[in-house]
Amino acid sequence: MKKVSVNQLQVNTYIDAPVYLDSKYIILSPETPITEELIKRLEKWHYEQVLTDGLPSGAPPSSGGGNEGESLLDQDIKDHEAEKQATDFFNKMVKKINELFKHFLEKGLIYHDSVIEIAKEIMEELKHNKRYLLSVYIPEREDVNYVVPHAVKTAVFALAVADFLRLPPHKQIDLGTAALMHEIGMLRIPPEVYQHDRRLSEQERKTIIAHPVISYKILKEAGFPPAVCVAVLEHHEYVDGTGYPRKLKGDDISLYGKIVGVASAYSAATSKRPFRDGRDGHTSIMDLAKEMGKRYDERILRALVYTLSVYPIGTYVRMSNGATGVIVKTDPKEPKHPLVRLLINENNTPFRDRPIVQPKDSDEVVIERPLTKNEVKELKQYIQQ
Repeated sequence: MKKVSVNQLQVNTYIDAPVYLDSKYIILSPETPITEELIKRLEKWHYEQVLTDGLPSGAPPSSGGGNEGESLLDQDIKDHEAEKQATDFFNKMVKKINELFKHFLEKGLIYHDSVIEIAKEIMEELKHNKRYLLSVYIPEREDVNYVVPHAVKTAVFALAVADFLRLPPHKQIDLGTAALMHEIGMLRIPPEVYQHDRRLSEQERKTIIAHPVISYKILKEAGFPPAVCVAVLEHHEYVDGTGYPRKLKGDDISLYGKIVGVASAYSAATSKRPFRDGRDGHTSIMDLAKEMGKRYDERILRALVYTLSVYPIGTYVRMSNGATGVIVKTDPKEPKHPLVRLLINENNTPFRDRPIVQPKDSDEVVIERPLTKNEVKELKQYIQQ
């Protein structure tokens, strides 16, 4: 193979044969264009040249032959692009909901059709980018009320559960609308009541408990469908009757109310608040599972677990042999056994090919636990060195 200087690589062109870092490690397949991201990574890794038997081309090969499979770097770049797309989409939805809520606060008006369009957009994005949208990390923001990103996250999780349950599109639209609007009543409550790290007074607690009723009245007066209004009213009802505002039990709670309740609880658990840090996805799922049949409907909570897995996508984990990896894909048929991309081996050396495994209970090496936040931070710093 001949050596090619990294400086000679042209963005948006192709090489008609695989490109290697060395005699074994493929970094680019013929069907994948050279990107600015690829060149930046090679420079970051201090590679001045690559190896290939190919020649530059303005277009990918017209047929197979010579394709030796997608390289790790190809997939890394695709993952990075998909993650960015999911994050950009999420922020776009946050901006739209924020504008709707600001209009409501200023004019006292909220429009059903506008919310429907946002719900439809989320439904469509979940069809094409579900894996990444479910794992979007949203840092705490000071420019918007906590209620806004929480509404969008709740809608994403609720609609993912609805898809798993095979609810028809018109019902998903109503559910998504309810999820987006389920906390609108909080906008009528001073933020200092629910965005602080102190103990609530009895009066403040009563004010917070009233927000589902406030939300219900707002949406009913605005002409939202009854099913949407009821779901918003019931999202804090628990199947054992200990919820609020009406202490409903079991099947007296609407399906939409149950789904929004579970989705909202998971969103809240994984989000940073003034009085606590957000928990990782695995811990949050396990905490919700402890309330199965008490607070949360078993069917709905199982649907969330099967959608996200016991270890949600993006969770960094330690293996039983001391290796570390990240969850990259879930298996709805086996929620306890997601796919793990191994990053660091048991000798604390980076995997060169980053293999993907799906450890089962009977395997010699299994997932032991999620990494702590500090461990994740250290791992990322080590990998990026």
